[in-house]
Amino acid sequence: MRRSLVLAISAMAALTTGAAANGDQGAPPSAVAKDIPTLTTQTTEEGQTVIYDRYTWQRRELAKRLPIAEPWPSEFAIGDALKRYKLDTPPIPALLPLPARIMTDVYLVNSEPNLVYLIDAGADGLVLVDPGLTMNVLAIVKNIEMLGFSASRVKWVINTHAHFDHSMADAAFQKMGAKILVGRDDVPAVEKGTLYTGKWAFPALTKGEYPTLKVDWPVDDGEELKLGNKTFVAIKVPGHTPGSTCYWLKIGDKNVLFGGDTILFDYRLGANPPTFSDASAYLASLRKLAFYGFWPTTVRWDVLLPGHGTMVLDRAYMDVLKGYQQVELNVADNTQVQALPFATDNYRRLMFGRP
Repeated sequence: MRRSLVLAISAMAALTTGAAANGDQGAPPSAVAKDIPTLTTQTTEEGQTVIYDRYTWQRRELAKRLPIAEPWPSEFAIGDALKRYKLDTPPIPALLPLPARIMTDVYLVNSEPNLVYLIDAGADGLVLVDPGLTMNVLAIVKNIEMLGFSASRVKWVINTHAHFDHSMADAAFQKMGAKILVGRDDVPAVEKGTLYTGKWAFPALTKGEYPTLKVDWPVDDGEELKLGNKTFVAIKVPGHTPGSTCYWLKIGDKNVLFGGDTILFDYRLGANPPTFSDASAYLASLRKLAFYGFWPTTVRWDVLLPGHGTMVLDRAYMDVLKGYQQVELNVADNTQVQALPFATDNYRRLMFGRP
């Protein structure tokens, strides 16, 4: 979430009414455009197929090369370190090409500051996951239409949690006709624009009016959400926020996990400042994800589509286990959960010297 804060001032100046007018065309469903690119994948050291973002790739590679005895550079100085190891011109684009296909029926329609996913739920409409900042609404609408859909077909908006970089654009899409779905314990924050939306992290958001709304569908743990021809299962995972919720969707034989900021790729985790999060609850939630279901039929996570960063297309259970084990150590040692692992001693020891 930290990188998203840089962009948040502009969000408050964005107008949602223009986006609503643009999206509500009343057009019939369109065929998906046939020339939509599929995002480029790479293979990790552990054999996972992933769609890297540049930020993650560069810092992972730097962790492999920078001697452990040297201090990790600050973000202001990291450019010199990347150049030193010839990581300043990576094979990863600065911004992912948009819109793009991730897998069957699942598309990426925004990449900064958060990842926004569009799911084709058949003739009944489209599902949007975490629409993010109001400043991105117009671009998201354009990307939806570039896929061959009308933005007026977005019938459901799912929030993984209440933070502004995931939910601030809810009101704009509600005006276009979408129903807003939020984990029940995060509903008050979304409706009122409280500090739990993330205003604590960026005081400038307290200036001006936050785009509040009435949530259409408070979501409960274990609830099956039948949205068009897709069925999502809600998994309540408090800790990052009280109502954080991951969503499980079956696509073919793949178990897809929309992780929000609860679980991300390779030890990346949700920010957990003590005043506005609960590390013990977070640990219990990650354990719940790691062993979700009932033995011997616990769910084996295949695909992880997180709120930020790198997307994982196979063996996503590895990332869930990594997150659980890391937070278990933090809770046992009474240390702060780090959202970004790159500078931590444990991560650097694991990574240094790897090919």
